[in-house]
Amino acid sequence: MNQPLVSVIMPVYNAERFVAEAIASVLNQGIESVEIICVDDGSTDQSAAIVQSFGPVVRYYRQENQGPAAARNNAFSFVRGQFVTFLDNDDLFPAYKLTRQLALFEADPSLEVVFGKTRYVFLDGSNPERFHFPDQTQTVWNILLGAGLFRTDVFHRIGLFNEELKIGEDLDWYNRAKEQGVHIQTTDDVMLLYRHHDTNYTRDQDLVKSTLLKAIKYSLDRRRSDAGVRTLPKFADFRQSPNSDTQ
Repeated sequence: MNQPLVSVIMPVYNAERFVAEAIASVLNQGIESVEIICVDDGSTDQSAAIVQSFGPVVRYYRQENQGPAAARNNAFSFVRGQFVTFLDNDDLFPAYKLTRQLALFEADPSLEVVFGKTRYVFLDGSNPERFHFPDQTQTVWNILLGAGLFRTDVFHRIGLFNEELKIGEDLDWYNRAKEQGVHIQTTDDVMLLYRHHDTNYTRDQDLVKSTLLKAIKYSLDRRRSDAGVRTLPKFADFRQSPNSDTQ
């Protein structure tokens, strides 16, 4: 049976410490039908050279600094896969991620999204003391894009990511998907290794709290009226007029 193509979208910003390992974790998935789309969000370090050193197996595009949500949205201009997933430039996929999630889609063709668990990995400069885990595995179930695999078509229906959110666009998208009845399955398998370090956006607790409040407000506003939904980026907008420059 032919494997469907999976597109992996990776926003990149000043990630010279981590991005090679992130890309390698995708290439080590054990499937041939995968494409990696890196959108460089205006990096000023050696990220571009590192990404391009992988050759044509990684498609590299650059944009002016607009944030990760905009980078992911722009990447949809180049997506060719039936399925799509996301990996931040400092995180890792377990080697089995794509094969296990694709198997769940094959078993139930009605599925639109599969989410797995996330395991936190604390690197030098991180602050693990502010996290509370149910056990020693440091594994949780939460809404991180890298822990999911999505049918690309679902973004036609739900739309893309809210670029007003510096972080938390994954939670906002998940809320919209639930509101519109997207068929989502969860699994206890760890599907993302989230690496926590001294430059994570989420170290800013004030930003985390304000983003959570924004996501809740957006959801409440949508339940009252559909006025705000129309302003979000649509898949077709990026298919017609990508904003990125190919390098």
